[in-house]
Amino acid sequence: MIIEAILGVFLLIPKAILSLLPEIDVRIPDNVFGGLDNILSGIGYVLPIKGLLPILVISLAMSLFKIPMAILVRVKSFIPTMGD
Repeated sequence: MIIEAILGVFLLIPKAILSLLPEIDVRIPDNVFGGLDNILSGIGYVLPIKGLLPILVISLAMSLFKIPMAILVRVKSFIPTMGD
């Protein structure tokens, strides 16, 4: 309780200064998502995701397989009977 009273006294001036600032009102216009939809539709027309998705999935799967395989090879090299 004593610490709260001391902090209240020290924070009195900053609180008073902050209360003098005007309120900020942030609003997103209604047509923003329509414009975003148009941009994404244009990108989808130029870059056919349906056709390129298998290539992306295979590439990602190969990259994700390399990490556990490298760890497995590293651990295997420390085992005396299995190391090269």
